Amino acid sequence: MTEKVTELILRFSTPSENREKLFTKGMERAAVFCLAEMQRRKGSGFVLKRAPREFAFIVEVCYPFWIAPWGNISLVFDGLNVASFTLSYHDVPNVEAFISSVNRSSATREAYTAFLSDNLNYFQASERQKEKIIDGLLTDSDFFQDFKLYLSEAKQIEYPLSDTVLLAPTLDKASIFAKNLELENLRTEFTKETKILSKGMKLLNTTTKRYIDTIRNEIEEVKAEFNKKLEKRKPAVKERVEKIHEQHNKQVTRISKRFEKEIYRLQQEKVRLEKTKSLRLSKIERCKTEIETCVVKKDSAGERRWKERLEQHKKELPKIEKELKDAEEKTREPENAKKREISKLKAECESRVDEAMWALREIEASRDAKIQIHKQEAEKLEEQTASIISQMDKLTKLTEVTLNQLSKLGIKQKRDKYTLVDMPFYVVGYRVNSKKHYAVFPPSVANSMSFSVKVKTLGRAKIKQLLVQRSAAITSLINKFPTIMEQNVVFEREINEAGVKANILQTENLRESVRNGLERLKEEGWLSEEEHKTFNQTIVQ
Repeated sequence: MTEKVTELILRFSTPSENREKLFTKGMERAAVFCLAEMQRRKGSGFVLKRAPREFAFIVEVCYPFWIAPWGNISLVFDGLNVASFTLSYHDVPNVEAFISSVNRSSATREAYTAFLSDNLNYFQASERQKEKIIDGLLTDSDFFQDFKLYLSEAKQIEYPLSDTVLLAPTLDKASIFAKNLELENLRTEFTKETKILSKGMKLLNTTTKRYIDTIRNEIEEVKAEFNKKLEKRKPAVKERVEKIHEQHNKQVTRISKRFEKEIYRLQQEKVRLEKTKSLRLSKIERCKTEIETCVVKKDSAGERRWKERLEQHKKELPKIEKELKDAEEKTREPENAKKREISKLKAECESRVDEAMWALREIEASRDAKIQIHKQEAEKLEEQTASIISQMDKLTKLTEVTLNQLSKLGIKQKRDKYTLVDMPFYVVGYRVNSKKHYAVFPPSVANSMSFSVKVKTLGRAKIKQLLVQRSAAITSLINKFPTIMEQNVVFEREINEAGVKANILQTENLRESVRNGLERLKEEGWLSEEEHKTFNQTIVQ
């Protein structure tokens, strides 16, 4: 903290790429004066009936920025402490205490399981967020991009700048160092948290896996124990079951034989009736044929005789069909009775087999119950561990996001020393009666008098095209300066006092610089003869 601070100063104006002619300091002051004078004249005409504004001062002011080394990047602080950065991050529970509890509780499976249940939501990422405000820290990426390029043009301050107001930074090196250290401590804390979270996840995974392996071994032991009991009881049960099946088969055979005789007898009667029906149908067909023959031969007596036989056969046919139908029904009765008795025997057999197998099934049920308990315990361990690890992983990723955010806080430029950088801009103070108003001109690029500028400004003041903002992000920050002055009466008074002393329209050497600059602007074509004359008269006044 005792080493000397490097002080650098930037340029207000930088020549554009296509500008070949030298752009002097006098031309810069003259251009700012012309633009400030044009603004002064606005709204003071007869039609609007406003009181004319007067210049209080036009002064070049340097806005201070601190550049602080921070690892592979450099942090940029607003020297006036207007900006601030709020870091929001998730509150991570005490991981080391959690790990210690895991180690204490992992002596037994029961204690470890109870620990997981009690701490299932220990790492639940809720709305628990913390905020850390770093006053003065600039974090805008667009600003960084332009500021880094702008910084390459900086030169070291080696002598007092009498014509420029150097704003003393509100933040000194000690406070910047403290903020730098505060951010470094946060980064160290977040890095430590990601590592310890990773360690905790590995510990949980290892401990749970160890107990899962133990449970799987216990399951195999249960299987071996009960399989041994089953193998011991199986021979006797198998022998008994075989006897039951043997008895069942004999009973089925006996019942089948008993019913087969009756079925056979009824089947014979059915076949006989089917043949009788078939014969009767054959006789009917023959009678029809003989009748047709007699008709052809005109044998009326024969025709009458055959018709009488046909009627006789037809009368007997329904009786035969009824007997056949009755025979078919009688045939089904013993078959159905046989099925019923065999089904009953089968149910009795299965019941006896179940009774004989009961001892084995009791052993199997006891085995499966114990295995199920072990599996449920393993599943619970896995689910609870996965839930806690998921929460820890989410917190790890959130913390990594915060670390990534920290890595982008500054410009990608490694420095060894703390540096104070002064950025020039112009402040114009106007007086209207007893009130004061302020305008600022941010760092600019000086254009060349190209053909496009001439066409664009046809019939209008060309001087408006000379200076253009070099960075929208830098301009946005500088444009806040009048508001800073209005909000701080003491600061406004200091700027006014310094502005009067360094007013480019006040001291003779600066006024001469502006006049020379007006001449160069006229020669280059930015001012007409009439404009040059008018602006020169204003300086004299």
